[in-house]
Amino acid sequence: MKMCRYYGGRIQEMREIRITETIKIKENTCDAQMLILEIKYLTGLSDTCFLPLSFSSGDTAESVVIENPHAVVAHLKNDNAEGIIYDSIYDEGFRSYLLRMFVRRHRHRGLHGELITTTGKTIKKRKEDELLSLKSHVIKGEQNNSSLLYGKELICKLYRCLDEGINPELEMCEFLTDKIPFRHVPPLLGAIEYRRHGGEFLTVGMLQTFVPNEGDAWTYTLDWIGRYLGRILARKNELQGISPVPPSFFDPALQETPLLFQELIGGIYLEMVSLLGKRTAELHLALASETEDTNFAPEPFTASYQRSLYQSMQSRTKRIFALLRKNTKNIPDHLKGLTNDTLNLEKEIMSRFKAICTRKISAAKIRIHGDYHLGQVLFTGNDFAIIDFEGELARNVSERRLKRSPLRDVAGMIRSFHYATHATLLKSARTNPEETPALEPWLDLWYRYVGGVFLRSYLETAGNASFIPKSREDLDIMLRAYLLEKAVYEIGHEINNRPEWIMIPCRGIKHLLETN
Repeated sequence: MKMCRYYGGRIQEMREIRITETIKIKENTCDAQMLILEIKYLTGLSDTCFLPLSFSSGDTAESVVIENPHAVVAHLKNDNAEGIIYDSIYDEGFRSYLLRMFVRRHRHRGLHGELITTTGKTIKKRKEDELLSLKSHVIKGEQNNSSLLYGKELICKLYRCLDEGINPELEMCEFLTDKIPFRHVPPLLGAIEYRRHGGEFLTVGMLQTFVPNEGDAWTYTLDWIGRYLGRILARKNELQGISPVPPSFFDPALQETPLLFQELIGGIYLEMVSLLGKRTAELHLALASETEDTNFAPEPFTASYQRSLYQSMQSRTKRIFALLRKNTKNIPDHLKGLTNDTLNLEKEIMSRFKAICTRKISAAKIRIHGDYHLGQVLFTGNDFAIIDFEGELARNVSERRLKRSPLRDVAGMIRSFHYATHATLLKSARTNPEETPALEPWLDLWYRYVGGVFLRSYLETAGNASFIPKSREDLDIMLRAYLLEKAVYEIGHEINNRPEWIMIPCRGIKHLLETN
């Protein structure tokens, strides 16, 4: 279980795993047990996880073992039978049954509650036979959840770590589908919830319209960075000595990108980055448009909110830096010096955060995406669709539903551009180590200019929206604080997932503290 991306407690010691609910599904080709597990640790809060299990033997079992060995939970063998217990999402019969649950609005009783499906008007208009004939498969790739694709029309997301109460993603997608609607988010079609007899409920999954795409904006961006480096290398003699670094990170957002960099980065890509900035602002404008629903209506920044924001930034930094100190043994040797340098910056980071509460900021806070980066945006070929509205999974549900400045989303995307340059740099270090030192400053320039194009487009589209600070100085203070907060968060994420990538947020922090 510790190998699963969706498993949140990989670096904690487990004390106990307990099955808290079993819901048996046996119908036609589906024979599965849906389990809800409670995972307790030696320290900290427990996790609640969803795990559907199936049994297979013979050729079917062999196929699962060969094609999806990670799905196998146990091998069974006795005098009467031999087979495997495995994750049901790799069972076609189970996937088909999940879709039938939505189409026919099934209910299933367990020991302590029941599984219930709810659907919107859109799916009710579709012919049942057409929907149930759709072929399904599991979408590959690293995800915090499991996504099942039905034909090229529907996508079902199963949440593997469950939280009590309203799921932020379900709530956001319902608002953006039914209330606005906002056409750059896949429409919501239905949801599966587990409701305990006592009235508490957990969102287990949701169904959306599938948006045909060419991959996510992260992959699209890496491709264009590769082309950019190809142009730099092809013209390195001509470009020697030409690398004017903007004096401030924010300067590129206030002026046109120099023609040289338009040429090197690629005009088409810069147009798409500008479009992404526009779509991001349009999302925030849509979320800020509600006036009656208190879950979405904008609220003003107050002095007390600014103080609590500063305190939360401080406490998160202390917690993550303590985690970093505790796990330095897991950091690759060649990065330990950089890690120690970053640890020594803790007081300066705290000092920078203090600017967020030294003056009254005139801006509104609204519901936001909450975990916005290039991997959360699909590239359709000529536009973008925004997905995955769960927020940062390290936060609890109530925190993820809080209203915040949308500049947190903006900072998340700008940090993602920084990540893309360093992912390219890591790859270059493996394949062309002799070229890497010369390429690094050019990648820094790419990051600054591309981030500037995104920010300029965002601010132009948002205009005089209530959530945009009225003064340039306030905008500067807020965006810098959110960029720094995001980089600190990334340290915690990389300790949990990819210690070898910790250099990226560490360098990001250094860069943010050095710029004007």
